[in-house]
Amino acid sequence: MENTKIIFASSEHLNTGKEMQIHCNLNNEIFIKIYDWEVPELYEWITLNKATAIKFSKVLKREISKIES
Repeated sequence: MENTKIIFASSEHLNTGKEMQIHCNLNNEIFIKIYDWEVPELYEWITLNKATAIKFSKVLKREISKIES
């Protein structure tokens, strides 16, 4: 398994220092952590099994397609 974390920053127009990290954990689940740069020790997280991660991906793609260019 590749040892990689992907980091996404919040939208610029929100003017917040939020960040989301995503990686596959040791239990073969997708681990998602969202935290504030100003208070990184306070964060929210969730783990998704493979089936749920696939469903999440499909829903996210559908919602992205609704965004007007």
